[in-house]
Amino acid sequence: MTVLSEFFSTLQVGEPQMYENLVIFPLLGMELRDPGYLLLDEALVKGLLEVREIDESGSVNEVLVINKGETPVLLMDGEILSGAKQNRVVNISILVAPRVELKIPVSCVEQGRWRYVADGFTESRRFAYAFLRAKKSQQVAENIMSCGAFMANQGAIWEEIGRKQREMGAESPTGAVNEVYESHENRLRKYCDAFAPLENQVGVAVYINCHFLCLDAFDSPAVLNKMYTKMIESYALDALERLDWRGKEKPDKGAVNKLLERIARAGVDRYPSVGLGDSLRLKADGLGGFCLSLEDRVIHLAVFAAEEGRANSGSRLSSPGRRRRSHL
Repeated sequence: MTVLSEFFSTLQVGEPQMYENLVIFPLLGMELRDPGYLLLDEALVKGLLEVREIDESGSVNEVLVINKGETPVLLMDGEILSGAKQNRVVNISILVAPRVELKIPVSCVEQGRWRYVADGFTESRRFAYAFLRAKKSQQVAENIMSCGAFMANQGAIWEEIGRKQREMGAESPTGAVNEVYESHENRLRKYCDAFAPLENQVGVAVYINCHFLCLDAFDSPAVLNKMYTKMIESYALDALERLDWRGKEKPDKGAVNKLLERIARAGVDRYPSVGLGDSLRLKADGLGGFCLSLEDRVIHLAVFAAEEGRANSGSRLSSPGRRRRSHL
């Protein structure tokens, strides 16, 4: 069995939780692991990790990570780094080995600032919304194939953030995506309060207006529990943009099981990751995404609806290295 098909064989789909137009299906693990690594926020708080500009001048699409500890640290795709010369979003999930300095690929999510507000990045309070992550993931996949770099299209990232700000009535003097979250803080809190992780939950399958949005999964409930509120807030930001939908039908567990089967059959390109492990890029009809794996272990799996699928989610909007071929 391949790493993903074996992983899916250990999952069960739980009963859905719903608030407004957002439906979350818990993915429950039957074979659970201790993480064996720290998350970004944990390592920052403990003083075991430093994230800063690569030098005094800085580079928009790279930052420097210094792991000072004896434990690997996971920086997750979509985590927003705040501080330094401008806020960035992590392009891919990266497991940083102990006692190393590593340049990692990022994208700017604050177009109008290029000046220090802190020596480094001091926190990661938020997770980028799924539509932005999906666009970025597709851009990264194309750039890996064309030039072997885990880079996104910075202009397209800024364009998408600008669209989100306009559609959700959020203004920011520096074009910071964080301002969208802050402008809708009270409404987002209601979404977050409506969902809670279950015992042994390792992932989520997310639907807006009955249409699949994304899936995030780990092989440890401890990781999901620590990331859960940030993840729900990010999904809710996309749901809020589409509250005009008035459909009555709901996705069911059968639809999620079929989704997992489609992901398990997806084609995969395998690349050495920036840090530890391999980056698997997934491609199936109507789906895209990636998996960070280490020694046949799923560290983080993220799957997104393709552009046409997201456009059909009931929105009033029109959604603007080395490789080995394998099959799941």
